[in-house]
Amino acid sequence: MPLSSQIGIDPKIMEKLPTDLIKRQVYIYNSLTLMLFVVGLISAVSATVYSLILFHQWFLAIGIGIFIGALVFNLYRLFLMTGLDLKGSTLDYYYTKHENHYQEHNFYGLPGTAYQHADEILKGWAAGAKDQLRDKIHTNPSQPRNMFTIAVRVFVMALLGVIFANGLEILMFSQQINVSMAQLKDLLQQQPNDWTYKYILTPSADEPFILINANSLLLTFDALAAGLGKWKLIIDILVLSIYMIPLILIYRSPEIRHGAYVQELALHEINKTTYHYLITQKYCYTFSLQVKEMSLYFNKHSHEARKNLTTN
Repeated sequence: MPLSSQIGIDPKIMEKLPTDLIKRQVYIYNSLTLMLFVVGLISAVSATVYSLILFHQWFLAIGIGIFIGALVFNLYRLFLMTGLDLKGSTLDYYYTKHENHYQEHNFYGLPGTAYQHADEILKGWAAGAKDQLRDKIHTNPSQPRNMFTIAVRVFVMALLGVIFANGLEILMFSQQINVSMAQLKDLLQQQPNDWTYKYILTPSADEPFILINANSLLLTFDALAAGLGKWKLIIDILVLSIYMIPLILIYRSPEIRHGAYVQELALHEINKTTYHYLITQKYCYTFSLQVKEMSLYFNKHSHEARKNLTTN
């Protein structure tokens, strides 16, 4: 099973494409999936760090970290898969309005004759229409896109990247932060009733410190920012770039955004819808003939219906 199946990619949809093209598409989506796993892992680790500072319990922190990591992974997966589109492709004309496809292949003229054919025949007609449609595919990479939607997705992932970058940095420099906390505690020892000394820097009996020797995320952030200085901005940018790369690839690469897989997926859905349309026309016509052969009697008082089937 390819790695890309974790984000909903089905290589079987591309079975009619050249082998080299299939391998290329699978490689691209496997790489995107790996990037999403890295983003999810960073989010999970960072959320675990935050939870350890707040709750000082390994089991709870790991549980929250796994949940947050899975949530970010699936949110990003949603952003990526809905970023694949057919704008600028001739398939958009048929995908958004299937009646154009039916009319072009004269499927609207079948309601009175579709019942005469077996389901497999109708399936073959739908598949043949799909193959003819594949030969008409043409894309225009310069087609304008919905910039508002793109901006929202970029903003959400950038915000998550900055938030979780802090957690990763806290884990990386936890020892140096604890040294700063110890120095601050030494300064406040002469004032044991000081709120910061008593509630922030002193652990509870049942909840000892695990990662950072403090009960405050804000104080930890301050110590982190003061200790790293300009290096914090550099690390933030590096982590942020990890979160942004999959989105950049989706929106900047026509090969991904409306490439071979997206086109074949659209053809697959058009084919399925066409087959269901033909089957529906077949059975609707058959049922209408059966209904016309029935005599229906309604009782206006009880609102019940009785039917008598006419026989020859």
